[in-house]
Amino acid sequence: MGPLLLSMAGETVLWPSAAALSVFLASYFLRLPAQLASALSIAAGFFTAYDQIYGVYSFPPSEAQGWIPFLIVLNLVIFSIDDRFEFSSRIRLSIQAIISAASVLLIYLPVLRTGFSMPAFLSSIALWLGLWIAIEARYSPALFLIASGNAVVAATTGSTMLGQMGGALAAVLGIHLVLNLPKTRFSLGHAGSAVSASILGSLMLTGHVYAETASIPSLMLFLAFFGPIAAKKLIPGRPVLQFFAASLISLIPVAIASVIVTRSYLSQEY
Repeated sequence: MGPLLLSMAGETVLWPSAAALSVFLASYFLRLPAQLASALSIAAGFFTAYDQIYGVYSFPPSEAQGWIPFLIVLNLVIFSIDDRFEFSSRIRLSIQAIISAASVLLIYLPVLRTGFSMPAFLSSIALWLGLWIAIEARYSPALFLIASGNAVVAATTGSTMLGQMGGALAAVLGIHLVLNLPKTRFSLGHAGSAVSASILGSLMLTGHVYAETASIPSLMLFLAFFGPIAAKKLIPGRPVLQFFAASLISLIPVAIASVIVTRSYLSQEY
């Protein structure tokens, strides 16, 4: 493995994972609530990767991905309060809808002057909110697999940088997944769900609008959320078997999407 690949592996996997683990360890000794520990670890891991891969902080940002740090902080603050005081479902959904619409608007800002498709804009809001609600349902194997699949789709059909950021998100979610086996120790919570949704939604939308990532494979990734639902119906009352069944079922659409974009990438290269 060459120096460039080693450097990219460090930026994408090693350092974000180390940051996430460090936050989990610090949270344990500081006796922070498990939900806050999850949110902080995901944010810290991704910030570590963002700083090394992109590293641009300005307000307002000059590029769409520059909004991600601000969205992370906004969601972390608001939904950590939610984890502490438990908003009503109606208030939570209203805040999620407002933040989803505002986030999509911010990412679309650079193209607003040049013209854009209103149906695509409204569809993006609906998909962002739908992604967030699905993550709130605690479908952790699916979330990790979707983040991994998005990294592959972005890297092969759109942007290496977005692919690396997506890989970093997958790495920190993988750490969270491993630490919750065989039983949940660090619940994702509302804040962790919000942080994950803001990062994944931003990466997917930025890739679609500006890097022309493949749309069909990206949409196929959402099918992974049906894995945990199917597993609960197929294997009721057996959590461990449900987890592995959910992982296998969720892997199917992610694997198909990854194969499609990888074959397309290789055909263009050769």
